[in-house]
Amino acid sequence: MRFVKTPKASSTAPAPAEHTARAASTERIVGFAPFIPPQPRVLILGSMPSVKSLEQGFYYAHPRNRFFRIIGHFLFLQRHPQCPPVDLDSPQASELIAEQTIALLTVAARQEALNSLGIALYDVIYSCVRPGSLDSNIRDVEYSDILGLLQEQPHIKLLVTNGSFAAQALQRSTLRPLQKQAASLPCSYLSLPSTSPANTVKLSVLLRSYYQLLPALGLSRAKS
Repeated sequence: MRFVKTPKASSTAPAPAEHTARAASTERIVGFAPFIPPQPRVLILGSMPSVKSLEQGFYYAHPRNRFFRIIGHFLFLQRHPQCPPVDLDSPQASELIAEQTIALLTVAARQEALNSLGIALYDVIYSCVRPGSLDSNIRDVEYSDILGLLQEQPHIKLLVTNGSFAAQALQRSTLRPLQKQAASLPCSYLSLPSTSPANTVKLSVLLRSYYQLLPALGLSRAKS
């Protein structure tokens, strides 16, 4: 098992040029440095940036990935704490969620939202060979040093994996080795469903899972 020392964290986007030329090839690709807000509360881990994300230069760039719709909803909850919660079982749930979501259409807006909420981003896999964007095509993996990052960022109280592939990779790279040493993570851990287009569940169903992040973010839980 190969690990790579965590690159210097940033609260701004890395330049996309170094990733773009290799994003769709069969050559080794390298992910982004961690995005770390000034006071991170939650660290969300993906598997590896998609081709679209590598081209754009920031996480979760695919237009049908719902990650930043969820973040936009959380930002609304932060700014409007007295607003009535969304009833996720309502037939109008999709419309109600849209009304309580702030559109995050640029990388700058997404970074500002993450900084405001205290959400850090990184990937379990530091580099790999992967034709296209499918996780199933990933091979020849180098893992990120997630434990080292958590030790460097003691304000992080909750670690989250976005999708089953990221969860499995974290198990192999970090959790099982810790268990063998009778050790544990320095924070709580939560495995959540993927926000990618490959997961076809409704946004209301996805939100029901992601509402579990709200207490760690200091936000009120919506009606479930």
